Amino acid sequence: MTLVHNILSGGEHYLSSAWTLSLVLSITIFTWYRSKLTRNKQISPIPGITVVPGAHWLFGHLKIMLGPLKVGDIDWFDHLFVQHANEQGLCCAYYLNNPAISVLSAKHARIVLRQGSARSVPTIVTRHARRTLGQKSIIMLSGRGSDWKRQRGLLQYALTADAIKEHNSIIREVANSMVEVLTKLCKKESDDGTSVEVDVVNIAQSFTLEAFGKLALGHDFHCFSDSAANGLKEADAFAFLANDIPVRMKATWNPFLQFYWIPTAYNKRYKVERDITEKLLRKVIEQSKDLLASDDNVVHDGSNSKKKNRDNMLTHIIRRSGDESTNELIDKMKTILFAGYETTAITITYALFNLSKYPEIQEECCKEARRILQREDNSNISDLRYTRACLLESMRLTPTVINTSRNLQKTIKLDDFVIPAGTRMVVPLPKVLTDERNFERAKQYIPTRWVRWSEATNEWIERDHTKEPKDHGMIVAAADPANFLAFSDGARDCVGKRLAINESLSALSYIMKHFKVEYDATKPIKPRRRLTSWFPHDLQIKFVLRDDVE
Repeated sequence: MTLVHNILSGGEHYLSSAWTLSLVLSITIFTWYRSKLTRNKQISPIPGITVVPGAHWLFGHLKIMLGPLKVGDIDWFDHLFVQHANEQGLCCAYYLNNPAISVLSAKHARIVLRQGSARSVPTIVTRHARRTLGQKSIIMLSGRGSDWKRQRGLLQYALTADAIKEHNSIIREVANSMVEVLTKLCKKESDDGTSVEVDVVNIAQSFTLEAFGKLALGHDFHCFSDSAANGLKEADAFAFLANDIPVRMKATWNPFLQFYWIPTAYNKRYKVERDITEKLLRKVIEQSKDLLASDDNVVHDGSNSKKKNRDNMLTHIIRRSGDESTNELIDKMKTILFAGYETTAITITYALFNLSKYPEIQEECCKEARRILQREDNSNISDLRYTRACLLESMRLTPTVINTSRNLQKTIKLDDFVIPAGTRMVVPLPKVLTDERNFERAKQYIPTRWVRWSEATNEWIERDHTKEPKDHGMIVAAADPANFLAFSDGARDCVGKRLAINESLSALSYIMKHFKVEYDATKPIKPRRRLTSWFPHDLQIKFVLRDDVE
């Protein structure tokens, strides 16, 4: 027994020593590996381009990129892309273990954005986007290949300048409804019946959704109506789904938000709202298909046959999409909605916020709106040149999308630096659009960098940066439109930019025609991060009826 006991005791001692040795060896390997990754993230893949300090040994700079915009006095966007950039505006940050080169020069940004359309989307984003937008959404495609080109071609066809111009009257109708609601609120909420303070994001979202419904689907969401509860239910469903992906992305480690099958109250609501959305889209798509195929699409007036004026974005897409199924068309329309709904609403919100700081600029917008909008011609939105300049300045200073990226499909040269194919490139739009390399007095709101008053024609005209760098007594040189990258550039630029501009101009001009806008400067604006956008949260703008408005 003593012999057996000694053998067992020796075995226990041996096992204990083995576990200790394994633990020490594991810690040593882990320490070595961590040290190796840390050293790697201090090395730039391209000599002469500085690596931003502060990289996490495992996540690189990803934690900073996905974190708050500011921590104390530190602007992390500035820290990542500006403070450590070289003279050419280039620096390097790490996405996990992958280096990414960022640019500040608009010239460099155009080279990057135009060299190809490929970009990598994190798996978690793809997973949630596929669930909400569908398998056939263009967002699910890599940006290369015939399928992506065909899908994008369909959207471009539906969003041509002529197609949007045809429906300017609809946008103006929605803008007028928005003004009527704001006017009623002024008379109801204030003692003197002349002003109301509202969360302008809600107003902008309602306008954008209502315009989209009528332009794209031929459907009325009744966003500015006191009746039609069903329409409001559909609008709420769209709004919920538009915010769903950012909500789940911010809770990466929360299994209740990562797994849709878990029967939480949020997941149950998600299913309800998605069903409401898909039921609506299925209904309008099938109605449009039947309409286009039926004999009722032609009206006989005795001698001539005329097409009914039923065209909208959906009917354009159905005509060009061939035999695509209703489910595929649902994915397309959801993509168009979610790509444009929130971004356009944010654009309008920030435009009003920026205008609220400059009463004299508002007055000029009011004069222009009253001069232009009184015309009978519905195609005159493009004549709102000064208001458009104000919109461009707002988008330049507070762009909706905060960065975009590309995976280089070929080797490029940026000044003296050769960047090899396969490198990930980042374009931090807020920093590019406010860099002195690209715009004079870049951080100031100056609409006249885009337009000037012509005494000859008695109207605002666009400035030409190639002919008038700083003449006519202007305080800054004319802006180069090629440097305005708020809608990105190249094969993957924003396909809906014309629609976004038209909608935003209509909303701004109708508001400026009837109201002054004010913002309490003592209240700091608190944007929230939503994937690639800064969403203005609870931005209270005061709308004051102009004295000469009945």
